[in-house]
Amino acid sequence: MTAGTLVIVIAVLALFLALLAIRLHVGIALMAAGLAGIVLLRGPEAAVSTVANQPFSTAADYSLTIIPLFILMGVFAVRARLAQAGFDLASRVLRRLPGGTALASLSGSGLFAAVTGSSVATVATMARVSTDAITRAGHGIRLAAGVVCAGGTLGVLIPPSIVLVLYGVVTEESIGHLLLAGIGPGLLTVLLYAATIVLTVLVRRRRKTRAGAQDAQGAPDARGAEETPEAQEQAPAAGAGDRAGGDAPHPRPDITGFLFLVVIFLVSVGTIYLGLATATEAASFGALSALVILLIRTRPPRWLRAVGDSVGEAVGLTAMTFLLMVGAGVFTYFLALSGASTALVDAVIGADLAPYAVLVLCLLLLLPLGMFLDGISMILVAAPLLHPILVGYGFDGIWLGVLIVKVAEMALITPPVGMNAFVYSGAVPEAGLGRIFRGILPFIAADAVVVAALIAFPGIVTLIPSLSSAR
Repeated sequence: MTAGTLVIVIAVLALFLALLAIRLHVGIALMAAGLAGIVLLRGPEAAVSTVANQPFSTAADYSLTIIPLFILMGVFAVRARLAQAGFDLASRVLRRLPGGTALASLSGSGLFAAVTGSSVATVATMARVSTDAITRAGHGIRLAAGVVCAGGTLGVLIPPSIVLVLYGVVTEESIGHLLLAGIGPGLLTVLLYAATIVLTVLVRRRRKTRAGAQDAQGAPDARGAEETPEAQEQAPAAGAGDRAGGDAPHPRPDITGFLFLVVIFLVSVGTIYLGLATATEAASFGALSALVILLIRTRPPRWLRAVGDSVGEAVGLTAMTFLLMVGAGVFTYFLALSGASTALVDAVIGADLAPYAVLVLCLLLLLPLGMFLDGISMILVAAPLLHPILVGYGFDGIWLGVLIVKVAEMALITPPVGMNAFVYSGAVPEAGLGRIFRGILPFIAADAVVVAALIAFPGIVTLIPSLSSAR
């Protein structure tokens, strides 16, 4: 790559960041920056040809049929109140545990993220509701921020995951195996997030109890400590809040709705595991089952409106996803024309580093992207670059996919500019970025443990696909 080409690449990257700074849609920003680079490299004719061909070549891929089907399945499930049923049941079952309300909010965020496939959309939707529920239970807004921001990342691994589907499309890995491979890491992440919530609540209760004991003994500064912002964020001592369920009423669990949710999961994921259907076929079965359940749980006079609204919402979400794909395709094509992709691969290989050192460096490259891009955009931009490098070092493609997708979502909550934190700040402005990031830190530590476990024990990722008959 010549010096002039390097200058063009840097200028295009600066243009892309500037377009993001003025809040242009990520897909349009990627497309505009990529086209500007193509004009500088090859002239306006090449840019016009790219615009004419890229949208069709991206959308015409049959394997992408799975995306609108999974989105439609998720929208049908939400309209049938199945995600709410799961959240209500979790609220009922977990209410007596330390931090039970926060655990229920975590489950609600995870369900919504799995349905929408977007961490940012999950945080924007769940921020206000979950924060009010958690603070009413006696916990600080710091915990609420951590739960909502981290909970939004859960849907990236637990099937059906749009991000894993897109990774499979851009890297040509088996989508069925990727979806199954996400189950183990997804469950491990849920368990560690839950443990983080329980430990955080117990530690804060102990501190509160000690402060109360000092106050009872007449400690001179105990009263002043109670009035500090830090003390105001502490959970209540044992006997308050979640022990008795707080003052907030707990909804009656919708067992039927939860069972319907399980049915959809078994239809869409179980058929892949048993080898009865390809990923695309399983998505169509899942969408059909969700439609039937929506009709069952909706009164006949409202059938047409329910289905029409669901299809309209699904079309909007699908269009947004494909816009991101088209924009990323144009930008990736520019990087290929410039030789930046080849130069990056050659530089990594030429450094003669150990395979796991290269792996860690590539994963660390994803963290700054969380400052500007959501999970889908990160995968569309980074996967075509990182996947060939790491597969060349002998790493398993499915294992790599899950690991890269996990770190990409982790980047959305990593300081100093995790995107989820800023989305939460916009929805709950009284929280303040400082408290939000302090609330997120324990969950980042949990994510780091998950990533380390996936690297040390690849079987967490590969076991389920290896036992399945997935096609």
